[in-house]
Amino acid sequence: MLESPIVQPLRDTPLVTSISQLREIFGAISDGQASMMQQVADRYTFRIPRFYLTHVLTNDPADPLWELALPGAAELGDPGTERWDAFQLPEKAVEHPRWVQKYRYEALLRITDYCSGLCRYCYLKNRDVTPGCISHHEIDDMFTQAEASPHRHRLRELIFSGGDPLAAPAAVIEHLADRVQRLNKMVQRRITVSIHTREPVWNPDSVIERGHLLPALAKLAPSSYVLHVVHPREVTPELLQAMHALVTNAVERPPLMMCQHPLFKGISDDAAIITEMYDRLDSGPVVMKPYYLIHPFPDGTLPQHRLTLLESQQILRKLASAPGTRVPLLTVPTPMGKCVIGPWEELVDRGGHYLLHTKDGVPVKYSTGSVYDPAESRQNIPIMPSISRGSAG
Repeated sequence: MLESPIVQPLRDTPLVTSISQLREIFGAISDGQASMMQQVADRYTFRIPRFYLTHVLTNDPADPLWELALPGAAELGDPGTERWDAFQLPEKAVEHPRWVQKYRYEALLRITDYCSGLCRYCYLKNRDVTPGCISHHEIDDMFTQAEASPHRHRLRELIFSGGDPLAAPAAVIEHLADRVQRLNKMVQRRITVSIHTREPVWNPDSVIERGHLLPALAKLAPSSYVLHVVHPREVTPELLQAMHALVTNAVERPPLMMCQHPLFKGISDDAAIITEMYDRLDSGPVVMKPYYLIHPFPDGTLPQHRLTLLESQQILRKLASAPGTRVPLLTVPTPMGKCVIGPWEELVDRGGHYLLHTKDGVPVKYSTGSVYDPAESRQNIPIMPSISRGSAG
């Protein structure tokens, strides 16, 4: 049986950044395991908030959440070939490495490459992402391009991502708010902002107590927050408090609070575990809407955690009998965009692949196996060329 999480006062530094510091908290880490963790940490940066260590994880190597939050040997075999952000619209509104646009109506902005904690399955750790936090100059460059773009009227949503946007300085968020407001005066329909974050899970105090963050977010007035929560134990009382602070912080209308999470074999590939997580998220003062149930990314997701598409669909089927507001969308990441699969949709083997379609109607050949190796160039994307793109946007 797993030991109870260690509850102890936070020390002066809220982050653990070395294996030696980690062993001071988790004495169950053996010398051999520490040596392996150090090899991984030498290759990939390691840091984790003390809050997560003391309130979520347990002092037991059998804790499955160790594989998601602490360095593991499987990471050394991760090829790092995933290039989901490399395929973008030719008519994107802005040309900038921080601006990712796969859809006519939606753009993702990588506000920073920093997160308080590092998910060990995150494919971005293998990427040459733009380092540091976005500058005021970069913000002005991107939004000036957007204002001048003939495609600006197609934009419906800006997704702030990273890293973690809630780890960015308040002044950056305020400047983004100014430019979003200015852009909205130049388009026919309002462009909304959605913030994708894991910061309230990693370190909720950093959201509640961090100086001018909440006033800056109130000025930005996001329409929604999308929390990255993986397991019921991550739903702490402090997380519920942080969610409440974000929602009640709004000056006018409160933002929608949603949850998205990847599936992992042996950790979250159980409808009962996912339902428990949803129940805990819904136990606080904020209404939480399950959003995306994410089929595992081929890279980043460690081999022992990967699922076939049929396995992911079976999990969705067990969740689908809940009220509609509690049923997530099963989404499949592909280089051309997200494909959404229904619980009872028939997946037909067409000779080693399923024929899926993105939200825009782009057809994609998706491997029937557990591993899908995306092409590295746009010309080699495995799509059906005889079917044209959809015209959404």
